[in-house]
Amino acid sequence: MQQAIIPDAPVAATVSLTASAPVTLTADLAATLTGIRRGIEKEGIRATAAATLSAQPHPQALGAALTHPYITTDFAEAQLELITPAETDKKKTFAFLAALHHTVAKQLPEGEVLWGASFPPRLPEESAITIADYGQSNAGRLKKLYRQGLANRYGRRMQTVSGIHYNFSLPEAFWQQLHQQTGSELPLSAFISSRYFHLIRNVLRHGWVVPYLFGASPALDSSYLAGREHPLQTLDDETFYLPWATSLRLSNLGYGSSEQSQHAISYNNKEAYLNDLYRLLTLQSDGYAGIDAGEQVNTSVLQMENELYGAIRPKIVSEDLRPLYAMCRKGVEYVELRSVDNNPYLPLGLDETQSHFLDVFLTYCALAPSPELLPEEMAIIQLRQELVATEGRKPGLMLPTLDGAQPLVAMGESLLAAMQPLAAALDSAFGIRAYGMPEAGYQSSLQRQQDKFADSTLTPSAQLLADLQRHGVSYRTFVLQLAQQHHTFLQHIAVETDDVVQLQALAISSIAAQQQKEAQDTLSFDDFLREKNTLSSTCE
Repeated sequence: MQQAIIPDAPVAATVSLTASAPVTLTADLAATLTGIRRGIEKEGIRATAAATLSAQPHPQALGAALTHPYITTDFAEAQLELITPAETDKKKTFAFLAALHHTVAKQLPEGEVLWGASFPPRLPEESAITIADYGQSNAGRLKKLYRQGLANRYGRRMQTVSGIHYNFSLPEAFWQQLHQQTGSELPLSAFISSRYFHLIRNVLRHGWVVPYLFGASPALDSSYLAGREHPLQTLDDETFYLPWATSLRLSNLGYGSSEQSQHAISYNNKEAYLNDLYRLLTLQSDGYAGIDAGEQVNTSVLQMENELYGAIRPKIVSEDLRPLYAMCRKGVEYVELRSVDNNPYLPLGLDETQSHFLDVFLTYCALAPSPELLPEEMAIIQLRQELVATEGRKPGLMLPTLDGAQPLVAMGESLLAAMQPLAAALDSAFGIRAYGMPEAGYQSSLQRQQDKFADSTLTPSAQLLADLQRHGVSYRTFVLQLAQQHHTFLQHIAVETDDVVQLQALAISSIAAQQQKEAQDTLSFDDFLREKNTLSSTCE
């Protein structure tokens, strides 16, 4: 039998008691929230003027995808990923995201645009979707092999679905005060990890509000489902949709894994989570055993930690250790919310108003009681997510809960009402006048989301379907029109000169860094891969 990856687990009772105890949001505790750090990772397809997937390689003017810290590729060679550093200043975060988009808009090949929606433009045959290339270094070859494994396991089309990852962490001063207030006997570092899992459990419980409020993928191009049976309706010759859907990206038709769904992952504490993660990284999959050697990293349920799908993940930054060991030794540093669709109406895919809401929501999830998740509730959560993703705007929709079915609207209004005091505290901490100028604040953002429960036509998903029907155009045509408008806007947008200069310098230095990696490799790739596939069952 494998040893537990963390032999000395904290007493579960301590975590459970802390998780269920109410927290008082004192003025001092609220004041620490100005130290919230957030970063954004945005995926997007490079599309042609014919609304097709670009067949061109990653533009050299954007640097090397392997070594550029802010502009890289995701699964496909034509799938960009734009990354902002973690900052406490939200204005700086969005200014840098704008600079990234501006740089991309300036450097894309003639006729190309950055596709603004989560579902891709018209796709070619599976085999014609080019997997991202990262050069001939061992690290680069591993990244490509991992993606080859994804292609063999899930299909290339699914991997072209794009989204936004919202990285979020609360400041140490916040955790210190909360540690004292709750009277936890855990060391501070262990307490912080336990509360991040506390936050994660609440995001799983209440996270259905994110696709309801911000889901923007109720329709998709017919090429995405070529050769597959599906329950979607036909809007036109090129478009499938569901009339009440919010985020088909988060449904069973979007980004997910039937293999992973057969294996439960615990989010009740760090130890249980890492033990389950280790199990899936070492458990041989009968379904993947038949894939040819050299076509995936290994035959485990998970090739690597990043293959674990889900609405939210605990994360840690470490250059020297793989994520499993880094989290084991150092704990959780932040969470990655993965359930945010690209909004094709917005040039950057999301805006500060949405970010305000996500800050309130994630902080609320860290403070509200969060008992352990048992299998019965996890099953309800999965059913609830699918219902909201596929028919969330349906009038009178009831959602399953542990206490029986409840109206979605009533559940949403109740949740947002509970978040109101925190939104007010955040406005006060940041010096933002409620509902006032010069900028909308946290309470204003919360009110805008509350309005969507009273009127679902205010949601991006409803607006997208209404526009497709009003203008009598296909999904690919309409999203292309929006992307072309944003492309022109982003080419001429005013951005920080320092950010542009930094990105220009990084494009050059990243190419040199990739070449250096290739020159410095001493191991053969087979030996390198063998080392990567060797896992210990402990943190040592």
